[in-house]
Amino acid sequence: MEGLENLPAKSNFIIVANHASFLDPLLIMAAVPRQINCITSKRLYGIVWIKWFFEMAGAIPSGNSSEKAVNLLLKGKNVGLFPEGGVSHDGKLREFRRGAALLAMKTGRPIVPCVIFGAYEALPRQARFPNFLPVKVKIGKPIYILKEFSDVIEDVLLQHGLFKVRNAVKELLIAG
Repeated sequence: MEGLENLPAKSNFIIVANHASFLDPLLIMAAVPRQINCITSKRLYGIVWIKWFFEMAGAIPSGNSSEKAVNLLLKGKNVGLFPEGGVSHDGKLREFRRGAALLAMKTGRPIVPCVIFGAYEALPRQARFPNFLPVKVKIGKPIYILKEFSDVIEDVLLQHGLFKVRNAVKELLIAG
């Protein structure tokens, strides 16, 4: 674990990370000493024991999750998401969806970039059982995106926020 000092001390936040393995949400929740309400695939809620775990962990099912995430952020809770929209097939960083930028613009909360090293090797997408290999979580400095007070947020602003977030995660990956 590296970078805990980068977590905002006086504010809740949105944590975003690369998504190379199904282990990623667990690794984030274990590494960060504050509760993280992760947005997770609603397909997984069909599996009883996984649904039970997600409910206990305060996870938010994807699909219309934006309003729930905004409400949690406005209530002082932390939200975690993987803006690639799913687990990578090859462990490489994919394009980001705009959800993190949208949440930041709607709530004014900082985005905390995070990367997970070794999770793909520990549990690749097609694997049935994990390999017991070392993993590392690295937290970057928060990104502040101006809150938009309009109900409609211009696509250009969302794209700019999205670009900032993806570049921050990419830079953390490159820096190792």
